[in-house]
Amino acid sequence: MFSCASCGYKFKYKEAMPFSWNARVGRDCPNCGTRQYYSAASRKKSMYFTLVGMIIIIFSNSINLPLPYVFLIAGVMVSALLLLTPFIFELSDEEEPMW
Repeated sequence: MFSCASCGYKFKYKEAMPFSWNARVGRDCPNCGTRQYYSAASRKKSMYFTLVGMIIIIFSNSINLPLPYVFLIAGVMVSALLLLTPFIFELSDEEEPMW
């Protein structure tokens, strides 16, 4: 689960979900008020998950899987990533450069 990089506060799942919806905007820690952002490593992980998802969708489309199934696979993958974000990614108290 997310924890504040400044004070170590463990976010509740309900507090951590808004991070999933907009990765580029920082959110304030409910405990200390410090602005928190995704770490550069977390944004790279997100990029890799997206790349793997695109490869899976392209592969499923290339084996002539019906289009509704491709959309279903994509929807399940996006939903899973959004719901698991607080458990996979980390926060930083400063916006780090990607590279």
